[in-house]
Amino acid sequence: MGGTGEGEESGWFASILLYSAIAFIVLFFVRRFFKGGQFTERVSAKGLVAVVTGANCGIGFETVRELNLRKADVYMLCRSSERANDAKRQLVRMGCDATRLHFIECDLTDFESVRRAAKELLESTNTIDILINNAGIMFQNNHVLTKDGHEKTWQSNHLGPFLLTELL
Repeated sequence: MGGTGEGEESGWFASILLYSAIAFIVLFFVRRFFKGGQFTERVSAKGLVAVVTGANCGIGFETVRELNLRKADVYMLCRSSERANDAKRQLVRMGCDATRLHFIECDLTDFESVRRAAKELLESTNTIDILINNAGIMFQNNHVLTKDGHEKTWQSNHLGPFLLTELL
């Protein structure tokens, strides 16, 4: 007479289902509140010149794609010409205009490479409207110095972009 019946089990299941639904709804609205709105306008960047470091993959690649699709001339600063050309081919397949994609080799862990890239960039265009210092490295297993005498991560993530910005 005092055992668990079918009614108690279905009540337990209904409670779990109800609490799960409430939690889902609360999380949905909390996420929406903190995420904020998304920018969906198709603002034109026609006539603007943008420079993006680390442009061959990840966020840099997507930034180049979006700027190019918005009609900006984009200079892709990458360490490797092979990877930059692969990225450029992929961008063209995705609808980008190859005539507005330009590659300049630039290794932020090498100050001389940064100086050459800045010089080439200044010779290629009269103005720079947008500079996105995106390139960077992380999780280096050991303490490696660059040929300039600085720790590699420090130079790539801070000193190299600073020098590039100052030269431009």
